[in-house]
Amino acid sequence: MNLQVLMLSGIVVMLLLVVVVQSFQLRRGAKQRIQASAAPTPVRVSEPTAVELESKLKAAYEAKIGEATVTFGTDLQATSTRLSEQVSRLTTTVIEEELEAYQKTLEEVRHVAIQAMEQIHQAVEHQRVELRDGMEVELAAEKKLLADKFDAKMGDVVSSYISESLGSGVDLGAQMQFILTSLEAHKEEIRKDLLNGV
Repeated sequence: MNLQVLMLSGIVVMLLLVVVVQSFQLRRGAKQRIQASAAPTPVRVSEPTAVELESKLKAAYEAKIGEATVTFGTDLQATSTRLSEQVSRLTTTVIEEELEAYQKTLEEVRHVAIQAMEQIHQAVEHQRVELRDGMEVELAAEKKLLADKFDAKMGDVVSSYISESLGSGVDLGAQMQFILTSLEAHKEEIRKDLLNGV
C-alpha cells in the first residue's frame, strides 16, 4: 500500500516537473514570438499547422510522461531490491552476532560448572578419606577393646574351669596334661561362655 502511494507521489512529482518545463518552454516560445513579431519579417502559422504542432507537442509531452513513469518504476524496483538485500544482510549479521554471544556465554557457564564439579569432587574425596581414616581409627580402637575384653574374659573363663577342675592348692605345672584334657572336654562350654560374656 505504501509502495503504491510512493509510486503515485513520484509520478505526480514527475508530471509537475514536466508541466513546469513545458510551461517554461511555452513562455519562452511566447517571448520569442513576441520578439519575432517585433522583427521586421513576421512568420505566420496557418491553422492546420498550429493544430499539427499542438498535436505533436501533446504526443511529445505524453511520451515524456511515459518515459518518466517507466524510469521511476525501474528506479523504485532497483531501490526496493537493494533495500531487501541490505535488510537481509543486516538480519544475518545481527543473528550471527547474537549466536556468537550466546556461544560465548554458554562456554563461560560450562567452564564455571566444570570448575564447580571439580571442587565438589575434591571436597567429596577429601570427606571420604577423612571418614575412612576416622572409621579405621574407630575400628582399630573397637577391635583393641574387644580383644582386651576377650583376653580378660578368656583368662577369667580358663581360670574358672581350671579352678573347678583341679580345685584349690594344686600345682599347675604337674597337672598340665590333666588341665589340657579338661579344657578340651569343656571346649564347647568355654566357647559359649566367651560368646555370651564378651
